[in-house]
Amino acid sequence: MKRVFLDTNILVDYVLGREHGDDAEQLLQHGKNGTVSLSASYLTFANMAYILKGKTDVYGLFHNLHEYIAVLPTDDAQLVAAMGQRVRDFEDMLQYQCAKAAGCDVIVTNNGRDFAEFCNLPLLTAAEFLTELSGK
Repeated sequence: MKRVFLDTNILVDYVLGREHGDDAEQLLQHGKNGTVSLSASYLTFANMAYILKGKTDVYGLFHNLHEYIAVLPTDDAQLVAAMGQRVRDFEDMLQYQCAKAAGCDVIVTNNGRDFAEFCNLPLLTAAEFLTELSGK
């Protein structure tokens, strides 16, 4: 089963019904059904709490998402590895270090451009991942 790391923007797109929200919703459904193993970092939830403040019941949302999205552990080694890099988006580097340490197979993001600078894991949008999953 594929281990999928979800970038924050995938979940925010879903919650706010943004442009790629439908694709994100389909991907989350695969996680609920057990077709794929979905994961995120605690940083994803912290970022979402900040972005979604006043827009939704984040506690209810987080309880729901936590039922089928594993929260991956982070540690000092990941922070040290991230600090050793000089990249444009430090937060994305932290996300990458978390996904890499957990053995994720792919990062699903709508912001692959920033990850591409340093990431050696496959980077797919939700739509691309769904296409790959369906074998088309």
